[in-house]
Amino acid sequence: MHRFFVPAELLENVASGSIISLPDKIAHQVRDVLHLAVNEQLVLLDNSGWEYVSSINKASKAGVEVQVIERRTGKAESPVNIILCQGLLKSARFEWVLEKGTELGVSTFAPILCRRSMSGLEDAGSAKLQRWQRILQEATEQCGRTRIPELLPIHPLIHALNDIPNDALAIMPWEEERGKSLRDVLQASKRDPLSKQTVVAFIGPEGGLMAEEVQLAQRYNVQAVTLGQRILRAETAALATIANIMYELDPML
Repeated sequence: MHRFFVPAELLENVASGSIISLPDKIAHQVRDVLHLAVNEQLVLLDNSGWEYVSSINKASKAGVEVQVIERRTGKAESPVNIILCQGLLKSARFEWVLEKGTELGVSTFAPILCRRSMSGLEDAGSAKLQRWQRILQEATEQCGRTRIPELLPIHPLIHALNDIPNDALAIMPWEEERGKSLRDVLQASKRDPLSKQTVVAFIGPEGGLMAEEVQLAQRYNVQAVTLGQRILRAETAALATIANIMYELDPML
C-alpha cells in the first residue's frame, strides 16, 4: 500500500469509519499521479508511530476523501537508536546518505563540519534544508517506517562530541585504526548486560578524519574502529557502519 504523511491534526482523535479529506498536494498525487481508484487502500501517517489504514471513498477534481479502516502500531521502527554524525559531503552524496540511512533505520542525522570538509558546504539555505527534509520524508514513506528521522542543524565536530548522550555507545570508523574492529566493539556491547540501545556513529568527510580529530573524539569516550583493509568512500563507510550496527544489535533482524 502507498503511504503518505499528513498533518498530525488531520488524524487527531480519528476512529474507524472516520472520513478524512486529503490535503490538495496528496490528493493530486493519489488521483493524478498514482491513479488510485475508489476502494483502493493506502496508509496515512502522522509521525507518531501509528499507521492509519484507509480506503479511498471519493476521488474527483474537487478532492479525495478516505475512510479510516484501522489504526495500528507501525512495526518497522528499530529499538536501536542510531545517531549518524556525518561529515558534510557534496550535495548528491550527502542526500544519498540521508535516503539510504533512513531506509536502514537511522533515527537522527547530525551533519558535522570537520577539518577536511570542503569550504562552502556549511552554507545550506532554506531551499536545500527543505529538500533534505523532503528526502527524509519520502524515504520514510517508501521503506515502511512511521517516524521521519530528525535532521539536526550543521555544527562543528566539537558540538556533536559535547552532545553525545551519557548512555550511548560512540564509535568513529577511521582508516588508520588497526587494533579494534567495528564488529568487536558491537559484539562486546551486545554481551554487556547493560547493553546500550543508542549508538552514535561519527563518519568523516570526503577527505577523511585527521588524527587530531580522532584523538579529540577519544577524549569524549568515542572508540576508533576499523571497517577492514579497504578504504571506503565516506558515504559507503556511513552505510556499512549503519548496516553492521543493525545486524549486531537489532533483535528484529
